[in-house]
Amino acid sequence: MSTVAVVVPALNEARRLESFLPVVQRVLRHFGIPATIYVIDRGSTDDTPGVAERLGCVVIGRRPLGYGEAIRVALDQVPDDYLITLDGDGSHPLELLNRLYRLREQADIVIASRYVPQGFARMGLVRQVLSRGLNRLFKVLLDLPVHDLSSGYRLYNRRLVTGQKLEMSSYAVLQEILIKGYCDGLKIREIPMHYAPESSRPDQRFWRLGADYLKTFRAMWRLRNSTESCDYDSRAFFSKIPLQRYWQRRRYQIIRGYVGTALKVLDAGCGSTQILTGSPQIVGMDPQRRKLRFLRAEGRLLVCGSTFALPFKTAAFDVVISSQVIEHLPEDDTIFDELVRCLRPGGVLVLGTVDYGGWQWPLIEWAYSVAKPTGYADEHITHYTRATLFSRLRGLGLVVEDHQYILGGEIIIRARKPE
Repeated sequence: MSTVAVVVPALNEARRLESFLPVVQRVLRHFGIPATIYVIDRGSTDDTPGVAERLGCVVIGRRPLGYGEAIRVALDQVPDDYLITLDGDGSHPLELLNRLYRLREQADIVIASRYVPQGFARMGLVRQVLSRGLNRLFKVLLDLPVHDLSSGYRLYNRRLVTGQKLEMSSYAVLQEILIKGYCDGLKIREIPMHYAPESSRPDQRFWRLGADYLKTFRAMWRLRNSTESCDYDSRAFFSKIPLQRYWQRRRYQIIRGYVGTALKVLDAGCGSTQILTGSPQIVGMDPQRRKLRFLRAEGRLLVCGSTFALPFKTAAFDVVISSQVIEHLPEDDTIFDELVRCLRPGGVLVLGTVDYGGWQWPLIEWAYSVAKPTGYADEHITHYTRATLFSRLRGLGLVVEDHQYILGGEIIIRARKPE
C-alpha cells in the first residue's frame, strides 16, 4: 500500500502551528487519509520544533534552510511514496487535501491552482498582477501547459521527483520542480483552489521572490528548449518557426508515405515524434524514458530499449523506421545489423539522417547552432553521406528503392530486404 506524508515547511511558526496542526490532523482523520505530518524546521529560534513534536508530528531539518532547501530535505529524507506540501499560515484550504490524495495515482504532480477555471485568489491588485504576470511569463514563453507554477500546495510522486537535480534554494524551486518534471515527461494536473493569504499586499519577500523568478527563467529556458526536454520533437512539429515546422512536417509526410498501410511497424528511436499519433499502429521504441512518458496514451505501444540491441524477435516487423538516430550514435555495424534483423524478408527499412555530402546541411547546421544553440545541431557525432549510406545498405543485401530530400539537407531512404 502506498504511503503519503503531509509536509509543512516552517520558520518561527510556533504560535500558528499550535492551532494549525490539530486542524490538519482532524481533516486527515475525517477523510481517512493515512498520512504522517512532517514539519521541516528551517532554523527556527522559537519553539516551532517543540510544538510540532508535542502534537505528534515528525520534525526534520532543524537548521537554517531556504524554502527550496526545505523541499529538497523533504524529498531526500521523508520515506513515503507521496508528499503533499502546504504552508502553515492557513492560506491553503485544508479540505482540498482529500482531492490531492485521491488523485495521487492519476498524475505525478498535482497542483492546487489559483489560475485554472474555478480557481480564485483573494489578493491585492499589485500582488495579483505580479503573480499572474510571472506565471503567464513562464507558461507562454516556456510553452508549458501549467497555469500556476508558483503554488506551493501540491502532491508529488516522491520517487519520480527525487530523481531531479534541484538547485534553487528559494521559492523558485517551485518553478524548477515543475519545469524539470515536465521536461522529464512527468504527468502534471491542476485542480482549482480558492487561495486566501493572511496579507493581500506584497511584502518585501514577495518582491525579492519576483526577481528570483526572473533569474530562474533563463536557466529553465535553456532546459526547456534543449534536447533534454521530453517533447522536443513534438514542439518542433507545431513550431511557430516556419522553417522548423516545415522540416518536421515534410519528414512526417515522407515517412508516413513509405510506411503506407503496413501494420507491423517499429519506430526505433521514436523520440517524441508525431508519427506515432498519425500512425497509431506503430510500436515506438526509445532509450530515453522521458520521451516515452510524454508519449503515453491509451492503447499506444511503447518500449524502452537500445538501438544496439533491439528488444524484438527476428523478422518481427514489416517496416522498421530509424529517423534522426544514427547521426547521434558512434558508427557501428551493430546498429544496421539490428535494424535489418528485425525486418521480415521483403520488409522495408526507412532510414533518415542528415547528409553531410553536400553544402546544404553544413550551412543549415551552422545557422541552427546560432539560432538555437541548445538544439540538435552540435550533437551529430557521425557524419553520413548518400554514397556511404547506399553502400552500407547494399552491403547488407538491401535494395535501395527510393530516397527523398528535405531542402537538400536531410535524406530519407526506403530500402527493401530481399525475400
